[in-house]
Amino acid sequence: MIFIRHLSAIIVKTLMVTIVLLLILTGVYNYPAGSTFGLSLLIVGISYIIGDVGILRITNNTVATIADLGLTTFAIWLIGPFLYGVGVPLSVAFISALVISVGEWFFHKFMAAAVNRTEKRTRTQS
Repeated sequence: MIFIRHLSAIIVKTLMVTIVLLLILTGVYNYPAGSTFGLSLLIVGISYIIGDVGILRITNNTVATIADLGLTTFAIWLIGPFLYGVGVPLSVAFISALVISVGEWFFHKFMAAAVNRTEKRTRTQS
């Protein structure tokens, strides 16, 4: 059951991040869609483990959202050039991450309610 909740959360997060990055990076700044999708998957993998499973569990929504903003900004800025073959300006990375962070705020509420509480109940029942 916990696996299904994590899988559901990862799917939701992947859709959110991919849509935002496709709209901004591909739609506005003309970066290739395939590379943007790959960047989305990398960001989701990194930020889910660090931000959603790690930081959110031990802090709160505000701290986790700010951490995700920083992590996503630097991931786009640092990993983007390897996937696109050209640099991604820090301002573009920050704008993209800022929009994602708005979604992250609500996503963290979902994580806290659906995934983290379920895990706590399971641990106390064991």
